Amino acid sequence: MNHNDQSFYIAAMSETPEGGIYQYRLNAQGKPEQLSFAPLAGANYMAFSADRRTLYSTANTRQDGGAAAALRVREDGSLTLLNQIPGDGVSCCYIIPSPGGKYLYCANYMNSRVTEFSLNPDGSLKARERVIAYQGHGPHPRQTVPHPHFVNFTPDGRFLAVIDLGLDAVTLYELDGDGRIQTESARVFKVEPGGSGPRHWVFNRQGNIAYLCNEVGNTTAVLDYAEGCLRQKQILSTLPPGCTAETKAAAIRLSPDERFLYVSNRGFDSVAVYRVDPADGTLTLLEIVPSEGSSPRDIAFLPDGRHFACANEFSDRVAFFDFDPESGRITPNGCSVTLPRPLAIYW
Repeated sequence: MNHNDQSFYIAAMSETPEGGIYQYRLNAQGKPEQLSFAPLAGANYMAFSADRRTLYSTANTRQDGGAAAALRVREDGSLTLLNQIPGDGVSCCYIIPSPGGKYLYCANYMNSRVTEFSLNPDGSLKARERVIAYQGHGPHPRQTVPHPHFVNFTPDGRFLAVIDLGLDAVTLYELDGDGRIQTESARVFKVEPGGSGPRHWVFNRQGNIAYLCNEVGNTTAVLDYAEGCLRQKQILSTLPPGCTAETKAAAIRLSPDERFLYVSNRGFDSVAVYRVDPADGTLTLLEIVPSEGSSPRDIAFLPDGRHFACANEFSDRVAFFDFDPESGRITPNGCSVTLPRPLAIYW
């Protein structure tokens, strides 16, 4: 498939007819051009199957609650809905297929659950198999109950990681030979300090360092990873000294060459830029850049490696930036697209 060279997808989490997944690419002048649109009410986070022939998305509506959706990826990158199954949750907020392509996992933020689906050979959703419920709380007022916010597999392919904002925890479930998680052998890593409210993480390509975005604490933590074990070795603020804005951290991304790390702030609408130490992966805060909109729910580098985008959810605006790989600096270039509640950028 050649569509993956330069096109990318933006999910617009609206329940209007304009809600769904938009396919874009940058033209020769670096300006975004829409290629296709797939209606999907409440679309938000997305993930490809291993062969990139199926795109999975979470979908949330007031009427139906949270759901998982499977979409066929055509040769030109446009999408066709295969099917959709309720996730037994009211806010499905992250989704990932297992490495073997037989199962799909979905985090449900509001009702403290992770849902497991089985998949058909064609990539469509087969059935809802298991619902894993969590209990407990953290010290912050936003942590009265568990809030699973993220599911993804460790780079070694051995564990499913569930990041829980409400429990200050990362739970690692080992996979069996079929690519299904073994819930009886969970390993729990507690994020410190309590009240950090972890949200998302990203690994380096070597697979030995994870960078964790803590939403409630407005911090970024550096974790060593090996053989299903995590060790926190650094934590830094995503905000300038003395900042008292009501804000929360959201998305986290490494630059293509992994020399820089980026974390978005919602409220103090901005992107924190860090330099990555090549020796040990620790971070130094370089600058904090305005996001060119309200509430940057997601940020991403684009396929050309020279541009960066912020999905500003509450101003219905995706803003585009030029990226300087030498300095790590991102600079708004005046380009943007208007979409209803842009929530995630993926390719």
